[in-house]
Amino acid sequence: MLTDRLFARSARSAGSSADSSPSRWHHGPWWSNSYLLTPLLSILVFLVVMSLILWSLNRREQQQQEDTLYRNVAWAQQQIRLSMTGAQEQLQALSRDLVSGRADPHSFQVSTADIMQGHPEILYMNWYTSAQQPRWPNNALPGLGQRLAKPNDQQMDEAVKAAFAEARNTRRQVYSPLMYDDVGNGYITLQTPVYRDRDFLGTIAAVFSIEGILKRDIPPELSAKYKISIIDVNNRELATTSTRPRLPRDAYYDLPLDPPGQGVSVRVYAYPQMTNFTNNTLVWLVAGLSCFVLWSLWSLWKHTRQRFEAQQALYAEAFFRRAMENSVLIGMRVLDMHGRITHVNPAFCRMTGWDESDLVGKNAPFPYWPRDSYPEMQRQLDMTLRGKAPSSGFELRVRRKDGSLFHARLYVSPLIDSSGRQTGWMSSMTDITEPKRAREELAAAHERFTTVLESLDAAVSVLAADEAELLFANRYYRHLFGIRPDGHLELAGGGSFDSSAASSDSIDMVDAFAGLPAAALTESTADAQEVYVQGIQKWFEVRRQYIQWVDGHLAQMQIATDITTRKQAQELARQQDEKLQFTSRLMTMGEMASSLAHELNQPLAAINNYCSGTVALVKSGRTTPDNLLPVLEKTAQQAVRAGMIIKRIREFVKRSEPKRQATRVADIVADAVGLAEIEARKRRIRIVTDMRSRLPVIYVDPVLIEQVLVNLLKNAAEAMHDARPDAVDPVIRVVVRLDSGFVCISVVDQGPGVDEATAERLFEPFYSTKSDGMGMGLNICRSIIESHRGRLWVVNNVESDGHITGATFHCSLPIGEPDGPSNGGSEAPTPQTVTGEL
Repeated sequence: MLTDRLFARSARSAGSSADSSPSRWHHGPWWSNSYLLTPLLSILVFLVVMSLILWSLNRREQQQQEDTLYRNVAWAQQQIRLSMTGAQEQLQALSRDLVSGRADPHSFQVSTADIMQGHPEILYMNWYTSAQQPRWPNNALPGLGQRLAKPNDQQMDEAVKAAFAEARNTRRQVYSPLMYDDVGNGYITLQTPVYRDRDFLGTIAAVFSIEGILKRDIPPELSAKYKISIIDVNNRELATTSTRPRLPRDAYYDLPLDPPGQGVSVRVYAYPQMTNFTNNTLVWLVAGLSCFVLWSLWSLWKHTRQRFEAQQALYAEAFFRRAMENSVLIGMRVLDMHGRITHVNPAFCRMTGWDESDLVGKNAPFPYWPRDSYPEMQRQLDMTLRGKAPSSGFELRVRRKDGSLFHARLYVSPLIDSSGRQTGWMSSMTDITEPKRAREELAAAHERFTTVLESLDAAVSVLAADEAELLFANRYYRHLFGIRPDGHLELAGGGSFDSSAASSDSIDMVDAFAGLPAAALTESTADAQEVYVQGIQKWFEVRRQYIQWVDGHLAQMQIATDITTRKQAQELARQQDEKLQFTSRLMTMGEMASSLAHELNQPLAAINNYCSGTVALVKSGRTTPDNLLPVLEKTAQQAVRAGMIIKRIREFVKRSEPKRQATRVADIVADAVGLAEIEARKRRIRIVTDMRSRLPVIYVDPVLIEQVLVNLLKNAAEAMHDARPDAVDPVIRVVVRLDSGFVCISVVDQGPGVDEATAERLFEPFYSTKSDGMGMGLNICRSIIESHRGRLWVVNNVESDGHITGATFHCSLPIGEPDGPSNGGSEAPTPQTVTGEL
């Protein structure tokens, strides 16, 4: 209490002296030192004027140097451009000579020797064909003297082929990007396309050395005065005329080179100029004298201010302590050894709403105590006075002057004076109403979240990434796997856990499952995977993501949904689909039974006739080996023909599991046409096949694709026969084309076409345009094609006058392996694209 009163008295006295001190300052020391302002201002004006004059002279000299530097770098740029342009024109002239027919190894070597002799910066020249292979062997020119260093063969090959495609597509000369050899030398390639009319004959490749460009094209008088370098887009120095290291004060200027472009620039460094010793000496002398005068004036002025500063120091300390106490946001309360309030700061008054006069000098119960909490508050006060207050503080309710309540936390510590004697207890109070409410809401949200997770019909688990420790598991997971981490690992793919793959104490922490950096794992989420757990015989759809756990360590969260019922339904649907496809093939073969019987009767009747004639000849005794041999050969041919028909029918109706394999498109089309041709000949319709000689291999089930083509060909034959039974030479065309990573097989008929309403429902189940049709053929065909990641659609054949001359069924199948990267991102071609090509 006595200490606080002395402190307040000293603060008030300091405040009063602070109020009176400014008047004394204006009429005392400040007025007596005013005569120092005139010389001080004169020195400052002198320094400013001299600085401006020197700066102006220095700036003018720098500007002249920059102008000279710009002219020289422009000169160097122009010399290099002229040389590169001349080389381009000579290469274009050489390409015109090659197109005109003068293309033999000797003349080409003579022409390239002339060009390379005129341009020593060219390290290599050759004519590359359209297949990117050298037309003739490499042209070694030993007569040209010492050449520049070359990259190795692999680097040279990469440089030559770098801009080949762009030169072929743009039909103009193209410079490749920069290439570097093992020692850092830069090279650039000029590709000159060679075209004869529209035929691409290849390119003339010329490899330029950046060092050679600089050595040949820069005049000696320029390189003697400046350091000239060629740099790339990364500011890397590719060649230079001087090995002198660049100093930070050296001025330079850059100009881009076009040609060759590709971020290449020429840079000219100006060597430092000789300085004027006399001018510099005068400048430093004036500056030194001015500084000495300023220092003298400053010393005098500092001496006159010492008294004033000593006066300010006394009450500044008091004001600082008071201001520090008033600025804190924590409420401070001081109790004496008997529990009476001796001091409260403004923050305590603002927090409770009570004035300092309402609190200072009061004993318990204090005004801010809630009436219903007197016993608890008294107990806390007694603990404080006995020195038993917990280090974590007290949590209490505080009543404001307006009657409202708020939650606070009170920390207590002993108050020790300068002599080391305890004079009371210092208490600091903070308002925790909002943090307490946030904690309660967080606890409620956590309870709701836990309730939701526990009620999910999915196994949710969290596993530490650095050790096999299960951090969280919901009820469904515990029901299936208990509280062991083995279930999490089994759902993750059955991998074993390696604790040495990750370390929680390392910054570069890696995942124990995948061995990837933790920073990358926390930013990506894996796609859903289907996993079969053998122990419980269930299928799960598993999603997992790497998260940061509450303790800051990396963890893997995994959600596994039971999809056993769905997988069983999919398996049942697959089996039913296979049965339906097999039944469709049997029905197709049943509809073609009469045609097959007629087709088989022909070779069998021919065999019978040949055998009867042979028997008759043998009985008549007029047989010779020369007479019997042709007859027996024809008999064998008819037997082979009948056997092939029987074999093709057996393969078509044989029931087997779908199996994708590498198959030639031509074989599938030939087998399908062979079966459908029997039915077509019955209706006097020809089937014509139009395909390329070489087609890629596709990975399909050949029997299923053959079933689709047989159905389409049979439907086309029936539609043409029903629409135009008396047509002259009716033809069904089978066209095979390549389109954007797909093989497109088109069946083009001359029937009535498909109207718009029918086209929308043609592939629906149980929809048929035939009176006796089941409506499943085209639906099964589309299912088969879509299972191979292809498309099946129909368009009408429309002539220029709008007349419909039939319909075309397009079937597209992807090229390459089913899951290979070559077709993973391809899409089936649109109907408009295919129709346009046909």
